[in-house]
Formats: sequence, structure tokens, C-alpha cells
Amino acid sequence: MKFRIEAIRSIQLWLTIAALVLAPLFFGSVDPFWTVTWTIVLSISALCGLAIPVGAAPNRILLIFLALCGAYALVALVQVAPNLIGAWADPIWERANKLLDLNVPARISSRAEIPPAAVGHFFLLVSSFLSGLFVSTSRRNGDLLMAFARYSILLYAVYGLVALILTPNMVLWAPKLAYQGYLTATFVNHNTAATYIGAGAILWLCSAYLSLQSLNYSSIRLLLLMPSNEALAFKLMFRAAAGLACFFALLLTGSRGGLICTCVGLLVAMGLMVSGRLKARTWYVLGCGSAALVLLAVWLSGIGRIGSQGLFDSGRWSVFEASLELIRQRPLLGGGAGTFADLFPAMRTSTSSIWGVWDYAHSTILEIAVEMGIPIATAIAIAAAGSIFVLGRGALESRGRDRELLPAVTGIAVLAYLHSTIDFSLQIPGFLVVFGIVLGCGLGRASSNRETTGEARSRASVRTGRAEVASRGRAG
Repeated sequence: MKFRIEAIRSIQLWLTIAALVLAPLFFGSVDPFWTVTWTIVLSISALCGLAIPVGAAPNRILLIFLALCGAYALVALVQVAPNLIGAWADPIWERANKLLDLNVPARISSRAEIPPAAVGHFFLLVSSFLSGLFVSTSRRNGDLLMAFARYSILLYAVYGLVALILTPNMVLWAPKLAYQGYLTATFVNHNTAATYIGAGAILWLCSAYLSLQSLNYSSIRLLLLMPSNEALAFKLMFRAAAGLACFFALLLTGSRGGLICTCVGLLVAMGLMVSGRLKARTWYVLGCGSAALVLLAVWLSGIGRIGSQGLFDSGRWSVFEASLELIRQRPLLGGGAGTFADLFPAMRTSTSSIWGVWDYAHSTILEIAVEMGIPIATAIAIAAAGSIFVLGRGALESRGRDRELLPAVTGIAVLAYLHSTIDFSLQIPGFLVVFGIVLGCGLGRASSNRETTGEARSRASVRTGRAEVASRGRAG
């Protein structure tokens, strides 16, 4: 029985690693073929994970996630159900019936069916998260998964640097249609590349900081004379170099949002590592964090595109305004899953940018509110905040290798969530797969660690109670 479970663990691990490493490779897997491929691979991985025992705490995370996904799917089905709630039906059906003399049943959604892309991305997120969560049931497998995440992102960043020098106007073998002169690695969009590479910078720099903490030094003179420090010193140099390479690649993407959100995520991760070690008071941590944010804002305001063009372009503001108007028109159940690109053209005004096709709202949470309604968008925002809380609490209580892993995953979550408010990186399959797996692994590890710590404390209190009873007995 034990051998069978270990074999299933191994299959599940390597399927998850394959998706984690290869999903960003072919233009960020934006082609439907790759969405289907990774959904199948990760679904098999998740099904294998069902045979693996999961603790009570990770089970609670799993149930909350599945409940949220179930609510999302239920609303999506209600939206395309014919003649279900006539008062909330999209007016387009009535106009179409009058103009074309048809008798098409009305729906809440502006489409008769849920778009295949929306279905694919939904199942991709579910299978990615579940795969990462099930991998976390084994500490060794979780560590191996995160190691593959670090090294694969580093390799993509290095490729991006080389490609920017040798083929600056190409993405893999195809010509760049936009963002010429910027680093995009294997992604089409430089903002997605920045978010992905920024996650690698956080992973590597947290790893380097842990190596620095592990160095045993009583004075600078003796630092490199101690044999125990030699291997750690080389690890520190390699990890710091890898982190700086990712950060340099991030700068060359020219993404303002990617740079800002990565710096905030890195600041959160480093703050958790320092706080977890020093056990500092909350007010002290908040004060230092606020000061660091101010200094970060001052530094970022004068570099790159942020210094020359500001934080936002006018076109994005017009899209945000149009999205808010769409939300006002359909506040409860939205306009239909995957229908933003259908709804937005009617909202364009004379002040809107006429450049490009706006098939995304450039704010994932706004787009969810447009398509699914305010209640679902609010539930997702609360779940995102809750995941950061669970990861942050786990990072502060972490021991061993978790002192690197959990703060890094918390920083990546902050990076991805922040960036999703101003762009659509989480809607690109190549990054969605990586983020879903890493988030699932981090939440599984954080919740299981807390459960183990609670059990250890309970056993310790029982032993203490027994010792007190025995001592009283001897005294009597």
C-alpha cells in the first residue's frame, strides 16, 4: 500500500513539474491547443492526488477553494440558461428577435453558450491549484517542485536576455508584433514576462537571504576562513547572482506594473523573513515596512518608463471607466463568463483610445466583476486576501526550509494579485499554470505546518499535565 502511494506521488509530482516548466515555453501557451494540453496533464495529476492522504487543514483549504469554484461555475451556468430570470436578461436578445424576426430565448449572458476559452482557463486554474496542493503533502516533493520553479524561471530569464541581444525583434521563431526592443522571453506580452520573471527574482533573492542567515560568522576576518562557511558562501553568491539576473531581466521588460509589483512582493517576502527570525513587534514591523514603501516609491518614481511616462496611460483609464459602467448596469450576475470582449465595444466613447483591440479589461478583478457580477468578484477578492493571510502567518511561524519557501510564495501572491488589478497576466495560461501550482503548494504547506505545530503543542501540554499529576502524586 505504501509503495503504491509513493508511486502515485511520483507520477503526480512529475506531471505537475512538466506543466510548471513547459507551460510558459510556447508563447505563454496562449494557443487553445496548449490550454487543452495542460488542462489534461494537470487534471490527470489532480486525479492522482485524490489517492494521496491529505491532512485536515489542507482539506479545509481545498473545500473553500472548491466551494468558490462551484459558486463561479453555478453563476456561469445560470447566465446561459434560457428564460431563467427575464428581468435580468441581456437586451441584445430582444433586439435580435425584433430585427431578425427570430424567437431566440433570452439569457442573462450576451452569448448563448460559455466561450470555450473561459471554460478552458477555469479548468486550468482548478487543476493547477489542486496539483500544487497535492504535491505539498510531501515535504520532499514540495521542495523539489519549488526548486524546479526557481531554475526554470532563471533559464527563461537568461534566454530572454540572450534573445534581446541576438534577436530583439523576435519571440522564439516568430516576429514581434509589439514591444520591440523590450525583453519578453517566450511570452508575447512584456507585462506577463515581467510578472513571471519577477516571481523568479523573489524566489532566488529569498533563497540568497536564507543562505546569508545561515552563515556562521563571528567576525568578518573569520568569515571565509571557517570551512563550514565555504559551501554556504558559494551558494550565497550563486543565488544572489541568479536573483540579480532575474531582476535585471525584469528591468529590461520595460513593464512599469511588473517592476512595482515585484518590488512590493519582494519587500513583503523579505519583511516576513526578517520578522520571523527576529520575532519583532507588530508596530515595529509596520513602521519599518511603511518607511521601506516610501523609499521604494521614491526610487521607482525616477526610473525607466515610470519616470518618463508615469504610472498609467490614458487608454487604460478609459477602459476602467467603461468597466465600471458595465458593472453598474449588471451588478449582481454580470454580463456572462468570457463576454468582456463582446460587451466593451459598445462602451467606447470619443475619449477612448482607438488603438488596439481591447479584449481584456487590463484588470482581472474588474473583468470578473463585469462578467460574473459583484458578489463573485467580492468573494474572489476575499479569498485572495485570505490566502495572503494564511501564507503570511505560516511564513512567520516557519522553520527550516519553510523560512525561504513560505515568505517567497507570499511575495509571489502579493505580486500576482497586485498586478492583476492593473493588467491581465493571470489570464495568460503560461503564467496562470505556474502561479496556480506555486500558490497551491504554498497554501498546502502553510496549513499543514500549522496543523502539525498545533498537534505538537497539544502533545506537549498533555505531557506537561501528566508530569504535574505525577509530581503531585509523589508529593502526596
